[in-house]
Amino acid sequence: MARSLPPDPDLGLALRQLRDERKMTQESVSHAADLTLGAYGRIERSEVAPSWPTVRAIARGLGISMKDLGAAVDRQGRS
Repeated sequence: MARSLPPDPDLGLALRQLRDERKMTQESVSHAADLTLGAYGRIERSEVAPSWPTVRAIARGLGISMKDLGAAVDRQGRS
């Protein structure tokens, strides 16, 4: 049986930074990613670990590639 990984704070911080850079609200990202506002907020606050399909949907909602999202997460981990 697969075990769940804990949320990654670097992902949440990267999502917020990317969203702020694009002057988007949590509501607009959640709508574009087809997520509830609450679900997106919990991911951004690092309260839950999203699935890969959800991460892909969020990247699309932000208008970026998975590669760019990964680079943003890596930058957070180095700060």
